[in-house]
Amino acid sequence: MRARAITYGTLAGAAVLIAGGAVATVQLWSPGSGILVAYGFAVATLIVLLGVLAIIATRSSRSLRALATAHPGDVVFLARRLPPVVSDLPSFLKAKGIDASIGDGWYPGTAHSGGLTVWTPEAEPREVLTIEWAEIGDVLMVRTSTVGGDSRWTVTVDVKPYVIPLTVDVGYAWGIVTMALDAVDTAEFVAAVNAQRP
Repeated sequence: MRARAITYGTLAGAAVLIAGGAVATVQLWSPGSGILVAYGFAVATLIVLLGVLAIIATRSSRSLRALATAHPGDVVFLARRLPPVVSDLPSFLKAKGIDASIGDGWYPGTAHSGGLTVWTPEAEPREVLTIEWAEIGDVLMVRTSTVGGDSRWTVTVDVKPYVIPLTVDVGYAWGIVTMALDAVDTAEFVAAVNAQRP
């Protein structure tokens, strides 16, 4: 898993940085130099950053584990609506009478025989929205342009009767990393989701 390798690499790099900084601080320290304060501030900033990343990833991981336990036959995943790609999701929610705002962050989801369900990102996920298979056209892996001019593999979900498909990143979380799937994993995900269709 790329997230596992990134987590271990980042933590190892942070440990080397902290240890190396400590050695340099001891060697360069002199009264009134301020190096001890700068080192302490840098270490505290690094620890807070890693802590925030870990909290975000842990929240997603817990949601996924809870859903996998509660729905063992479903495809369990993380999805993030792509902000640059316009969709009719707000109109769909309003038409369904659902008073919920699905933002641009990562949300746990399940694909099952009834359709696609979006859940709240918490330790005990609550259902936000289910899109039934009768309302879903194609679920496809596509190449989507990003804001920086690059492109990446994403998934489009054709929600009837709206013209513009819902475009999402599909991902996973481990350690301190929450990230999108690569091309191979995205293709496998799309195949697994379509296999749930009756």
